[in-house]
Amino acid sequence: MTREDPPHDSPGEDMASQREQPPAPPERETIPTNSEPPSIASSQTTRTANDYTRSQAALHAKVAIPRQRSGVAPRFNRRVPRACESCRQRKTKCSGDTPVCRQCRELRVTCQYPAGWKERTKKQVEKLSEKAADYENLLRDLGSTVETKAADRIRNLLDKHHVLEPDYSSNSQSHSVTPKDDLEAAAEEPSSPSSIGSLEAIDRVDEDLNRDERTRATGYLGKNSEITWMQRVQQEAEQRAQGKPGRISPAKTDQNPDGEFTLHTVNYHLDDMDISAPGPVQTYYMPPRELADHLFEDYLTTVHPFFPIINRPLFRAQYQTFYDSAARPGDKWLAILNMIFAISAKHAHLMDAPWRGDSQDHLVYLTRARILSMNGDVLFSHPDLQQVQVEGLIAFYLLSSDQINRAWRISALAVRSAITLGINMKNSSTSTPNVSKEARYRVWWCLYTFEHMLGIMTGRATCILDGVCTSPLPIPFDEDQLEEPAAAEVLNDASLRDNRINSVMASSWVRHMPLNPANGKEATKERSPNSEWLTSLPLSFGLIYSYYCDLAVVAQEIVKKVYSVDCVMVPWPHIENRIGELKARIDLWYSLLPPALDFSRKEEESADLLRGKLSLALHYYSARITLGRPCLCQRDARPRNPSQKPSFNHEMAVISLESATRMLDLIPDEPNAVQLYQICPWWCILHYLMQAATVLLLELSFGSVHVPDEEPRFIQLTKKSIRWLYDMSQHSIASRRAWQLCDVSLRRLAVGMKLDVSDMPVGKYHSEPEIPQNATQSEDISRQPPQSDNLWGPQAPSQMPLQQDFSAYPSMSTSELLSSLTAEAQSGDSYFPYDPIGGEFIRSFFPDNAEDEQNWQ
Repeated sequence: MTREDPPHDSPGEDMASQREQPPAPPERETIPTNSEPPSIASSQTTRTANDYTRSQAALHAKVAIPRQRSGVAPRFNRRVPRACESCRQRKTKCSGDTPVCRQCRELRVTCQYPAGWKERTKKQVEKLSEKAADYENLLRDLGSTVETKAADRIRNLLDKHHVLEPDYSSNSQSHSVTPKDDLEAAAEEPSSPSSIGSLEAIDRVDEDLNRDERTRATGYLGKNSEITWMQRVQQEAEQRAQGKPGRISPAKTDQNPDGEFTLHTVNYHLDDMDISAPGPVQTYYMPPRELADHLFEDYLTTVHPFFPIINRPLFRAQYQTFYDSAARPGDKWLAILNMIFAISAKHAHLMDAPWRGDSQDHLVYLTRARILSMNGDVLFSHPDLQQVQVEGLIAFYLLSSDQINRAWRISALAVRSAITLGINMKNSSTSTPNVSKEARYRVWWCLYTFEHMLGIMTGRATCILDGVCTSPLPIPFDEDQLEEPAAAEVLNDASLRDNRINSVMASSWVRHMPLNPANGKEATKERSPNSEWLTSLPLSFGLIYSYYCDLAVVAQEIVKKVYSVDCVMVPWPHIENRIGELKARIDLWYSLLPPALDFSRKEEESADLLRGKLSLALHYYSARITLGRPCLCQRDARPRNPSQKPSFNHEMAVISLESATRMLDLIPDEPNAVQLYQICPWWCILHYLMQAATVLLLELSFGSVHVPDEEPRFIQLTKKSIRWLYDMSQHSIASRRAWQLCDVSLRRLAVGMKLDVSDMPVGKYHSEPEIPQNATQSEDISRQPPQSDNLWGPQAPSQMPLQQDFSAYPSMSTSELLSSLTAEAQSGDSYFPYDPIGGEFIRSFFPDNAEDEQNWQ
């Protein structure tokens, strides 16, 4: 390097410095004015400077973007609010076009934009609202099933957080009763059913029932008893007779506990009368064969179809063997036979049968049965099937003899004995024949229906609780038809039985009914598609009894859901929902009836079929009367505006009145008590007539506020019922008392309402002191039937075989005793312990006597 060369750094540093420094613009020379044209060199220098200036200005100026050619990826400078999911995944610029962006359309992929913040928030609010509505509906449903305190907490919680906003829940639309509806209904209706007028003081007793013998004989009677209704009729009639308006305060009932309107004064039953036989009774005496046959056949014809507590084919064979041979069954079998005789003897005197015996025969038969099966030792022993039958038959006899309070106690004993043996449960034992299982099921349903009837008549809570029974309904065939193919198919297949019978009946809809059902007032009946098989069966008493039991379950729910003491804490709108749901169940039961059992049709039919249809009809109308009775009141009687829809209370009150009129239309206008006792269920016909009479009397005492146009018809039907009671009073003391109560009430109403009662029968009102305290039921009847053989007199040895006395073998061992009994069985003088339902003997007593055992089976 020479001295002239300038010093410089390395080549890399020189290049870096050149990049950092921008190129200097070329030096611009000035052109002097009034001078000669510039030279060529100077012109080139000027042009270069101008070109540089223009290039710098072009860098800062806006230029047009050329059109994008196909196949080249687009470039977007504008900002879109949301990119689609596909562009986000590819990490490309989204055009933001809706519903499909340009990139997704060109690539032919699914384009979906994510929800925005506002939309996500709205959906979350809707989801939370729907969840809250579901929780409210769940709490509302639980509030109708839990106890009162928990229900109050749920109701208060729902009222606290209730706001008038749209409900986003689809499930909430199925509920007709919302919290708003509850509040509006509570403003229109009373908070307690006590103000309705028929359920007042349902949770208390208005008088001292332990005051004397008569009050104890009557006992407590609830609001669903027709005796309590008659008490109200007497009060209303007295107010009308004095020219005062009706509807006296319930608090005035107990102001005079010894007055004429206490319960025992309006009780027409005979619990205050003695039921002991008037004389000594020989325990093992039996009536002559001819009389026994009449009694036995009368029981099988009139009572057994609706109370099949014995196995008819088996017991008939045993009965014939008992009278045809010298065989001696056990004490409990004899007690069963005596109770059958006692029930039939009572019926024989009611219908004036020509073969009836002495007027006190039924008391003698009852006393024999008590000695044989209800003594002190037996009561403290463990029950068996025969004991259940004896107790059930004794309770049935007491009801047929109008001993309702005594029947109530013995019926509870029979139910307890049956539950002890598990008869109330479904039997899956492989060692028990299906025929025997079916017979035991029918024993349970006898006790169930009987306990239900007593609960209706007394107004008391039954001893059969919810969930205690899993026994299936009886199959719709008679006992002697169980071996036929149609019956055996259902009898031997439990699942087929459930599909064709248990799941079809109306009772299957009420066993799990909530306490406050949704759409209760507007509930509709839902017929099962499997009901065609049941309605196509041939007519039999087994079919009638199946429908009878089914309706008993529905009617029992009426007592539990409407008349229980818990209802005093339930708002009246909830009670209305229950009534509406139960009404739908009763209507469903009626729709399931086969055409041959439709009692609304009047056709010529046999006496047996007529008896079955009348029993179903009376039971059906009685259930409807009981259901609508709480709504029968002056308040909210009928709409003021003819175009206005009647209230629910008014509709149910009309249903109760209509049922009472239809019940009385079932019997002829001309009274004939003998014919009535032959065709109708004679053991409870007085109860049904009193139900109808008291409902009509109540409506008349209210001034016919529900159906004013029907008042003349109500008056005629009331007179008709009283005429029937008067004719029945010639045969029954209880009917006489009932006639006196109704006749007095009608005459008191006639005074205040100016009614004509000149066409009513006039008889002597027998006051109670005229009947001795120790009098029996038959002593008060002036008309005595012909006398027959004295049932407690001496008897020839051939007619009165004595029971084998085991005390004659005090020193024998068990094996020696069995050997002695076996020898006696072979000689024909035997003792037969056996299962009355299955026909099974204690076989160790008869190891070598198969012939006799076969005869009894």
